[in-house]
Amino acid sequence: MDQILESIADLLDHFDKIARLAHAKYKTYAIGDIAVEHDARAQAACTYAHMVAEADRRLNASPRVETIEIRGLKLWLFKDSDVVFRLKKMDEDGRTSNYPTAQARDYDAGKELPGLPYPPIRLTAGYLLDRAGMEVIRTQIARPEGRRIAWCAAIVPTTERAVGAPAWTDVTNQGRFVG
Repeated sequence: MDQILESIADLLDHFDKIARLAHAKYKTYAIGDIAVEHDARAQAACTYAHMVAEADRRLNASPRVETIEIRGLKLWLFKDSDVVFRLKKMDEDGRTSNYPTAQARDYDAGKELPGLPYPPIRLTAGYLLDRAGMEVIRTQIARPEGRRIAWCAAIVPTTERAVGAPAWTDVTNQGRFVG
């Protein structure tokens, strides 16, 4: 985990901001009646759309990033570190909560996907909401291995990080932070 996260340490703040800004944008919907009608699935879909747009704005200008879309599965490949990401809403252990498509299952299992150089390290970046679905508890990076999660790391926001401290903390199988 540490070696992989160190290779992309300069990107972790971007992923933290991508997830937090996307959820903050979704929360502006509360100005009208739309958000009242949204269930958790609609909220996740809207937040995902904002995450993709923010990721494209932040990452696509970099020559080290290649955006790949495989039948609706949007990925960002970081060529110099041989790491590929997808974005998702997650639970406290780094699992995604929706019914996965065939390509999402293949992604998690590390199977070959058309158009994706094989075999980059596959990671999922996402956010964990409080039980009410109103606030981001943390953003996190997980490494799926089929149906299980090999590890999950919480990204420590820059405002909460001590100088020289890592930008992540291991939360594998730790559940929700207390406090």
